[in-house]
Amino acid sequence: MSDREPHPHIAMLRAIYRDFSLLAEFASDDIVLHAAGSRDIMTGDYFGKQAVMAKEMELYRRSGGSLVMTTDDIVANDNFGVVLGRLAADRNGQRFEGEICGLWRFENGVIVEHWENCADYPAAERFFVDEFDAEAGAQPVGTRNSAE
Repeated sequence: MSDREPHPHIAMLRAIYRDFSLLAEFASDDIVLHAAGSRDIMTGDYFGKQAVMAKEMELYRRSGGSLVMTTDDIVANDNFGVVLGRLAADRNGQRFEGEICGLWRFENGVIVEHWENCADYPAAERFFVDEFDAEAGAQPVGTRNSAE
């Protein structure tokens, strides 16, 4: 690959951030997601494609279907990818906008691990956690809270 051609993982990550449901196509069955927040769905480790997808789809549900991620910069090689971008969502007259950083690990062209980071986790947790009761905030199967 020449220096002028972008790494194939860049195109993969760009596609995922346009449509996060595509993660299922690019992730290994035993993918691990690490959420760096401190409460509810915003924290913990999620094991397996089913748990990871359920967690991400729950964020979309909690945004009323309005969640949009945009990418500013993507850097990737055979082993790692980093995405700097923004997340925005509107629900019931409330708006959340925040800077995000996703770190991705690849093995043999497949995503095996993902770390979610948000510049303002308290604001993200107010938006995605505070208005949801314990039942709505139940973590998907295959999760482990980092506080455990």
